[in-house]
Amino acid sequence: MNLNILNRITLLVLSTFLLKSFTYAQSNLISWEVADAEVNQKFIEAYLNVLIKNDKFDSNTIQSSDVIMVQMEKSDEGLSMKRLRAKNYDSGEFRRFQMDQVEEMSKSMLEEILDRKYKWSEITRRDLSEFESYNSVDNILQERSFKRARDAFWWSTSQVEVSPKNAFIRQKGSNQAFRMEIGMPDMGLHRQIFNNIILGLSNDISSTYVIVPQISSPTATEDSHPLDGTFGFGFKFDTHAIGGNISYMDSGNKFKLKGVNTPEHMVIPSANGLLYWSNTFGLNNNNFITILGTIRDLLGRGGGEDMDEKDFASLRLKVGMSLSEFIHASIDSTIGKSESQNLQITDRIIGTEALGFFVKAEIATDDKRTKLYGQSNTSFGGMSSISFGLEHNVYKSFNIGFDVITYPSGSGLEFDTKKSKNSSWTWYPYGEKGGSIFAPYLSIHF
Repeated sequence: MNLNILNRITLLVLSTFLLKSFTYAQSNLISWEVADAEVNQKFIEAYLNVLIKNDKFDSNTIQSSDVIMVQMEKSDEGLSMKRLRAKNYDSGEFRRFQMDQVEEMSKSMLEEILDRKYKWSEITRRDLSEFESYNSVDNILQERSFKRARDAFWWSTSQVEVSPKNAFIRQKGSNQAFRMEIGMPDMGLHRQIFNNIILGLSNDISSTYVIVPQISSPTATEDSHPLDGTFGFGFKFDTHAIGGNISYMDSGNKFKLKGVNTPEHMVIPSANGLLYWSNTFGLNNNNFITILGTIRDLLGRGGGEDMDEKDFASLRLKVGMSLSEFIHASIDSTIGKSESQNLQITDRIIGTEALGFFVKAEIATDDKRTKLYGQSNTSFGGMSSISFGLEHNVYKSFNIGFDVITYPSGSGLEFDTKKSKNSSWTWYPYGEKGGSIFAPYLSIHF
């Protein structure tokens, strides 16, 4: 018999056997999705209470707004639970229940889920594939899930989060939240130089917000010149691959002296936008083993002990283009502080001068206790900044953190004041020589 024919017959037999085995295995599985929102919320909240009771909540990723997916297996002994997952529809991510904690839940709660006496629906073929092959990554390419890093910097697994830089209040059992933020940090307009307040409604992916003028002027020094602001609105979004924002502030509003830093030199970020690409990677000890090995080689030393290469954190990189338009204006300083007056605009930073680059790295540990970031903003107009921040959980609901913002020497924007033929004035956010700002803070999570 020809060898090729024999190989084909063997392959056909094996394929048939595997197909029958797979079909038999599938026929013994019953899978469904809990479509009753009250049942989902009731079960997950009971599960979360067990985690809190047993001090296991730090490793939890399931939210009360997730949807439960159940898979049962038929055998000669009857039906038994094979898998129990929670799906987040905003991200498409499947999350594992800690089965040892599920077993500690009340039997009546478990029986209610397994009896299926509620509204339920079939699981799609695509979801079933993800459901049965779920692991710590999102897809067959073995890419690290972006959700953990995004939750740390965009969303929150807490119902209430409060700090000097932002506040976050999420409705129980919902993916809708109220969010307050000071400044526009992604644009390089940190709260230390721009303390307008952002008030918005957010979910896992998008946020619509209004901009409210600063209640009090930022603390200005001899070298610094904080930005001014007015009412405005904006929208921002963040997905696994792309994200960005767009906002606008109306410079036609009336201004009062009491809310202005320097009446003759007002600088307002009238409009800005950002579009970035992102990707997420796993961080493990091997990353550091490689660095340490390179250092040892350079020093002519031998290798050290082997380390566990298991991932312990998510690294998310963002790279994009920004647009930041600024106006230079003034108001009459001789008019009373409480009297409203129109803004006299003298110059604008628009076009190519308003374009810039945005680079940011975000790291969130898998235990959700630590997060840190590094960010760089540069513009063709001459303004640039570098920022770094870290936040760590020190005790239960209390986190401590800090931000460091550095403005290089000469970082600023040059405006034509139009008071004389060649008159110009340069805005320096932290003085012509530049400098750094260190800002510690306390964050509370419930």
